[in-house]
Amino acid sequence: MLIKIRSIFALFRIALQGTEKNFTSGNVNRATFLLSVPTMLELSMESLFVLVDLLFVSSLGENAITVVGITNSVIILIQSVAMGLSIAATALISRRIGEQKHRDAGQTAMQVIYLGIFLSVICSSVAVVFSQDIMHFAGGSDHLVNYGNVFSKTMFAGLIFMIMRIMINGVFRGSGDASMAMRTLAFSNVLNGVLCAVLIFGLGPFPKLGLLGAAVAMVIANISSVAYQLWYLFKKNTRISIGRQELLMVPALMKRILKLATAGMIQNLVPSSSRFLMIVIVAKLGENVLAGYIIANRIIMFSVLPAYGIANAAGVLTGQNLGAKQPERAEASVWKTGVFNMCFLGLIAIFLLFYAGSLASFFTHEDEILFYASTYLQYMAIAYFFFGYTMVISRSLNAAGNVNTVTMLYILMFFIIQLPLSYLLGIYYEWGPKGIFTAILISEIVLATSCILVFRTGKWKTVEL
Repeated sequence: MLIKIRSIFALFRIALQGTEKNFTSGNVNRATFLLSVPTMLELSMESLFVLVDLLFVSSLGENAITVVGITNSVIILIQSVAMGLSIAATALISRRIGEQKHRDAGQTAMQVIYLGIFLSVICSSVAVVFSQDIMHFAGGSDHLVNYGNVFSKTMFAGLIFMIMRIMINGVFRGSGDASMAMRTLAFSNVLNGVLCAVLIFGLGPFPKLGLLGAAVAMVIANISSVAYQLWYLFKKNTRISIGRQELLMVPALMKRILKLATAGMIQNLVPSSSRFLMIVIVAKLGENVLAGYIIANRIIMFSVLPAYGIANAAGVLTGQNLGAKQPERAEASVWKTGVFNMCFLGLIAIFLLFYAGSLASFFTHEDEILFYASTYLQYMAIAYFFFGYTMVISRSLNAAGNVNTVTMLYILMFFIIQLPLSYLLGIYYEWGPKGIFTAILISEIVLATSCILVFRTGKWKTVEL
């Protein structure tokens, strides 16, 4: 027993250090563990930040919660660009690493970065110019838009660096360096957490900026993180070779990346735009329902982000093993990771079913808001049992290059089922919040079932990248 414990701790240390990056041979369970641990910790820290950020903002009142919720729904929408590039980077670089083509991986990484700079500047500029119109469209009143105007503009201006951070972490994950992605997010979140406390409340010699302080903290943290990533990419990484030749722009490769990234952007645009439109639908039921929905969504994000880390590990294993011409090993990795993820989320679901109200009470003492938040959490706890396989299989299909299939599944879930059914049950048939929550639960079950059926066909094993 003692030997097993020591063995686990030894593996845990290797996972954190990131010294092992070849996942195309050896024990599948070991490879899954080594990739899952840093990605789980990475997104656990992200979820912890989300929770801490909500605690800071909730102390500023209901208006602050709503402004941040609306702004973040827009940011998540725009992050589709970053996620699309991240999907392309992970898929292509993991395939090149599996083929032992490290210079090709470096060349791909640089083209992804060039595209990221160009697209992030465009997205950030448009969001800043039309920030008030966007907030109004999302259901914000004139008072709410004026209150959060400077906050939203600052957050939108900082999107350039947020997109770059997410995209470059996709490069690291594709190379098998999940520990670097973890360290980047740890650095970003610690810095952001400290700056949030200092700038929101005016600690020490710093001015009390209130809600604006949260935005300034986020921008500074992302700028610092991108600087750290670029330093590591050019000075310290051992898996991606970047020399003078790899720094040149390669239009043909950019075109291939952009084609795959566009599919990934559309794929992420579907759920993110759906969440934005869901805000619009929920807002029709009143500000208290909207505030409860936003609080519950933040708690959900906190609880499921570590599971996305496990799913990211499955994606890297899929890409590298397909590159090494080992499709059966790739498939075995996905099923094993899916079981682990389902068990992890199942435990969280049981906790939410019994303690949803207690969790929501940390963020509001308004009885009506608390009721809506806890009710939505209990509905979503049932969906957690389906999330596990959905996350793992969708990431694996993306890594295999089967991005369009996942996009179609998302369109089925969000635009054909979730949004229309939410409006019908919640607004048209006047079921209210419970109608919307029921529609969301049904759509999650449909997506999980569809993902499993598609993956079992095995067609993803034949995609060429």
